Amino acid sequence: MENKKGSISTAAPSSVSRRKQRWDEDCQSCQAVQGLITLSNTPRVFETAHWTVEHMNHTIIKGWLILTVKRHCRAIHDLTRVEADELGKLLPLVCRALHVTMKTECEYIMQLAEGEGFHHVHFHIVARMSDWPEELRGRRVFDGVGMGIKNPLSTEELLPLTLKIREYLKEHYLDSQT
Repeated sequence: MENKKGSISTAAPSSVSRRKQRWDEDCQSCQAVQGLITLSNTPRVFETAHWTVEHMNHTIIKGWLILTVKRHCRAIHDLTRVEADELGKLLPLVCRALHVTMKTECEYIMQLAEGEGFHHVHFHIVARMSDWPEELRGRRVFDGVGMGIKNPLSTEELLPLTLKIREYLKEHYLDSQT
């Protein structure tokens, strides 16, 4: 797009206006970040200036965390520089917290932001254990989450883990800032 001086502009007008939007009243992620609804059956695990960390609800998998940007944002390329910088520090730290507290073999990380009511940048970070069942490997991990799950993990089953992860993140987050 050309500006008034005839040179090419590199800023997309749509992304500029989207960056100014703080929340979308129809977005369940926005509602959860604001505390209007809860998407987890445990207290929030951790919070920074621009991101929240919560444990997934309706899952049979311990250590399924959701990392959500606080401002309504539909695509990673629309993150502000500050949000992206904070994400770059927080994402590996959350993975380390899962590894230290649960002895994970690795962590799955997914970002889709296309589910109905969830058009909002959020990352699924899943603790993948060494004794992981074959039927939950790779993209089949999503078979372990959702409203149709029989016998999802309870608050009582998840709370000790989320508190350990919280303590790890509190202790190490400031160290990651330097």
